[in-house]
Amino acid sequence: MTHPNSVIWRSFLGSMFVLFVFGSCGNDKSTEGGLLWRVSGNGLKSPSYLFGTNHVMSGDFLDSIPRFFEVLDSVKQLAVESDYSNPKDLDSQKQQNKFLPPDTTYLDLLDSKELAILDSILLTYSTVNLVKMNFNPNFLLVNLQLSILFKESREWAKENSYLRAVNFNRNIDFRVLKIAKFRSYPIIELDSEEELDRLGLKDWSILFSSDNLHVRATEMVQSFKDIQADSLVGIAKEMMTAYYKQDLQLINRWSTHPKSLKDEKAKAIYYTIAIERNLLWMDKIVSTIEQQPTLVAVGVAHLPGEEGIINLLKKEGFTVEPVK
Repeated sequence: MTHPNSVIWRSFLGSMFVLFVFGSCGNDKSTEGGLLWRVSGNGLKSPSYLFGTNHVMSGDFLDSIPRFFEVLDSVKQLAVESDYSNPKDLDSQKQQNKFLPPDTTYLDLLDSKELAILDSILLTYSTVNLVKMNFNPNFLLVNLQLSILFKESREWAKENSYLRAVNFNRNIDFRVLKIAKFRSYPIIELDSEEELDRLGLKDWSILFSSDNLHVRATEMVQSFKDIQADSLVGIAKEMMTAYYKQDLQLINRWSTHPKSLKDEKAKAIYYTIAIERNLLWMDKIVSTIEQQPTLVAVGVAHLPGEEGIINLLKKEGFTVEPVK
């Protein structure tokens, strides 16, 4: 099982499996394009660009995106959600919140039916059994969802190798960061540790309705039941396929599937992870592109919709259009 550090939450934010994270902000004409968008006008001396990345797809996929490297050659800096390639960030999680209390196990938190479900998930998707598992529900839920994505994607890769989820040091984001750093581009981070903490995203407390461990453990198990009952793995595959096709409209269609935002809790989580972060980023994005030409590379979830970055920039007076 992958260790739940800051690399995990950043990848989780963009993983295709967590549907409300990958979802768009609604249907509008900003879905009529691909993954790469040109930002101009409103006093900009040179254009900047938006790129919708996929945090679990191989970095080799960049070679398939028309004009991507031409765009990268034209800019002077890179803006990303977070620079998770920077070693200083790897231990930024709240260490005391990763584990269950020393005197507590899941045998104390779940009933027999819930224990059977969790045990089955652990046997299938991890190397740690129920007795030895000491991650708390926050981190266990995130890790196991990613483990499910990684394992299931190995089957998808039999049809298309790009559908296989890759390790974080091989994904699209890492390759873009590596190229930018090789060229000595300044790296601008849109997220701040303080805001992530306030939003409940550093320790994933946002995923639960209560601080009570019993409640969180039960809600975690329910999430795994929902994955099977709502065929979320199949929807995740369709969304990965849509990204491979570089079709933002198709991505939007799958990401707004009714099962992805089926209740108020899921909608609230989605609002915080996607929309609220978009709104928090806007001042920094605008000031950054006004300074010098910039490639803004964020999860593709953040581009489309009424409160997506494309439309928010248009509201600021910029011209935003797909790169052909």
